[in-house]
Amino acid sequence: MIQLLSRRWTAIALLIVLLGLLTACGGAPPANSWPGMIVDGTTAYVASSDQILGLDTSPDISDNLRQLRGWPLPLKTAGVAYHSQPALSDDHKTLYLGTDAVTGNSGAIIAVDLDALTLKWSYPMTDTDPNPGNIYGGIVQISNTLYLAGGNGYLMALSATNGLPIWPKPFDTGARIWSTPAVSGNRVYVASQDHHLYAVSTEDGTLVWKFPAEGAPAIGTLAGSPSVFGDTVYVGSFDGNLYAVGLNGQQKWVFKAGRLWDPPVEVGGTLFFGDLTGNVYALDSKTGQPKWPQPATVIGGVRATPLVANGVVYIGTDQFKVYALDAINGRSKWQVPFAARDGDSFLSTPALSGSVLVIAPNLATGDPIRLYGLNKDTGAMLWRFPPAAK
Repeated sequence: MIQLLSRRWTAIALLIVLLGLLTACGGAPPANSWPGMIVDGTTAYVASSDQILGLDTSPDISDNLRQLRGWPLPLKTAGVAYHSQPALSDDHKTLYLGTDAVTGNSGAIIAVDLDALTLKWSYPMTDTDPNPGNIYGGIVQISNTLYLAGGNGYLMALSATNGLPIWPKPFDTGARIWSTPAVSGNRVYVASQDHHLYAVSTEDGTLVWKFPAEGAPAIGTLAGSPSVFGDTVYVGSFDGNLYAVGLNGQQKWVFKAGRLWDPPVEVGGTLFFGDLTGNVYALDSKTGQPKWPQPATVIGGVRATPLVANGVVYIGTDQFKVYALDAINGRSKWQVPFAARDGDSFLSTPALSGSVLVIAPNLATGDPIRLYGLNKDTGAMLWRFPPAAK
């Protein structure tokens, strides 16, 4: 297990070295070691390498009681790993997750009954069903439809009830996808490593437009996800640009930062995001103009979209640090950032569970930690799972 994690983390390091060389048909192995997490009240569902966990995030229980009864899920999935961010059904009774193969490029979507802790269905259902490939991006549920994308370049829409395809065929970008789709209105947006952002009809999976259009200047690799706020789609690129694209596929503005992975979050007309050089930005969502006098600086690269809550920007880095910044001016809210163990990089977006800031590190060392709980106001560690050995 530790050898596997080490191999995967080496692949991520190699990817960062080769960012500028990535193309749609080549490049480093997938960066697939970060976990997926969704928090529902005081329960966190965590997809972390070889386990799917249900954990109690309350600050006032014993750490040895944090794992919910019946978890990790006893699914027979040899050779399968879990990293995709899960989705939760509207009635909170079904968990949807993507999988990736430990070797090769073969993924599945599974639906788990949270009452019985059993598998409800999985897709592909037969050997002839189109396989999405390794799924590293999250699953998106809108009404009774699941949207997902994978390493075979497919964007897919499945019934949340039974896993059957909704579109006549997947939308094929022709290049691998590591990102989470974004859905708004009657369109689903996905970033592909063929250097394009696509808008696809939610009704039948047909192309509406792609950015850049044919004949337009090329842009860098799009490894991260797009986000949609109002009438604009935002997507970051390895060329260091954040692109703001209208719902008609036309560029509105572009902002030059460092190399960008995941997209910004928008709160009150301000976009918040970080780059791989350790800069954190706040921009006017309409114009792309900076709102802070200068970017905030953090130790390590930022791969994940920040969490913004109650005027605070929470952001993790690939150098085992978590920061809380004032959304107005970018200044630190904590006296010092939270520092985890060397190797516990934070590559996914934090979540709030009441007063607890929940963060999921990539697995590292012979004592892998699946989850940390921090005091959201001070950054002090409240608990970790698994508990520290006594």
